[in-house]
Amino acid sequence: MDKGLLKHIITDLKNLQNNVLLVENNDGFLFREDLNKVFNDNGIRIVSRTSIQKRIDYELRSSETILVLLSKHNSDYLEDIKKDATTVEFFLEEYLNGFHIPSTVQLDLDILEKLYTIKPIISLSKKETLQEIEKIRFSLNINVPEKIDMAAFIADINKEIDHPEKSWNKIAKLISKAITDTIGTAQFDDVMTQVNNSNKIFQEVIQQTYQQTKNASSVKKPKIVSKILDYINFNFKGDKIALIVVDGLAYWQYEILKKKLPGKKIDNVIYSWIPSITQLSRQAIFRGDTPHTDYVQGPINEKKLWLRYWKNKGLNDFEVGYAHENVKLENLALITKYALVFKDLDEKMHSSSDYKDLLKLTENWVERSQIVSVVENLLKEGFKIFLTTDHGNIQARGWRGLQGKEKLGTNKSGSRSERHIEYSEKWLFDEFIKNNPDIADAIVMEEKAIYFRNDQSFSRKDTLVTHGGAHLLEVLIPFIEIIDEK
Repeated sequence: MDKGLLKHIITDLKNLQNNVLLVENNDGFLFREDLNKVFNDNGIRIVSRTSIQKRIDYELRSSETILVLLSKHNSDYLEDIKKDATTVEFFLEEYLNGFHIPSTVQLDLDILEKLYTIKPIISLSKKETLQEIEKIRFSLNINVPEKIDMAAFIADINKEIDHPEKSWNKIAKLISKAITDTIGTAQFDDVMTQVNNSNKIFQEVIQQTYQQTKNASSVKKPKIVSKILDYINFNFKGDKIALIVVDGLAYWQYEILKKKLPGKKIDNVIYSWIPSITQLSRQAIFRGDTPHTDYVQGPINEKKLWLRYWKNKGLNDFEVGYAHENVKLENLALITKYALVFKDLDEKMHSSSDYKDLLKLTENWVERSQIVSVVENLLKEGFKIFLTTDHGNIQARGWRGLQGKEKLGTNKSGSRSERHIEYSEKWLFDEFIKNNPDIADAIVMEEKAIYFRNDQSFSRKDTLVTHGGAHLLEVLIPFIEIIDEK
């Protein structure tokens, strides 16, 4: 380690000439557990635990070792620590300048050291960075183990797709497991090829059956979000019911959350509203009916819809509760219908450039969110729980961003989706369609709205995670019943 990436980082930290360093690292590189031994061997101890544990490590620190208190926000420390310490921000891009950093953060250290020796003249895209990484893997003779049996996965998917009575429930679960198992590996692109092939069939199906699905009976189970409340009312009117809506929770993300949730879980798949924008699909949940296009999305209006639905079914105001982010679990004795909305996962989704980013953010959210303890407490209070979402999400590729006049009047719905636009004027809609015949087969046109049915987006980015279209990853969403096993 006379030269190289880690030696460079270690030297820079030592050159700060302080035995206590408050290091803010938002790309996550220094949080890697495999770095601990390397840094320890060079007299640097990295601590990324809770504030209390950091305080203990600070008080018990050795004068022979540099203590690095690692966080994603350096404002979390008391003044006495700040006074003794040197504060610094760490960015991996300062050492791997020119590469797509999210693609490098979790690489094997041997590959990172090789990458460090390459000095690109110009900044490389994600695709170009991955190509360089593959060259290094080949030169080092590193074989990446396969995460799934791809042939078996393809056979299973084709078996379900070819079945005359397709089970989108089974297909969504097969796809979700394959996605979670292969994110960040070479097999992921092959999985997504199969997903997009399945989506082509899904688009044919919804073109023929979506109107029928919207009107389907909800007695046995809802098939679409607008029927959730009717299903609950018909089957559980006298029970204590909690409806948890996690904004933007794709089925593959539910598979991660599921491992941590208590209780017996009965998994089902239903449709989001199409197009899968929050203003329509979340509204459809709380209205318990077809959404209105002039509705203004927000927690105040959601609460009004929720209360109105149950008042129309004969419940009193004091029997109906609603919480948005700030979940309260006190005074639930009289409440029989309680809605809870978790918004923060959707924020993480919109900040992700790809599913690799979103996987880490989802795992972090599951650990840090209140949701697991909320479910535990609701079960203790005697609630039967239904967990769902308003829409899933998709790792999309950019078609191109809207330009000039194309942007005029495009935010009628209030959606921030990059897969859905709705013009305020028909002539703007007509002009866009006329000028962009190349995407005619990739989009759905409804009145003055345009949204993608494939994996493209109105963006110039190589990849991004978003929603708003009709892709099966956005539309096939979890509807989960959770009951106390005791």
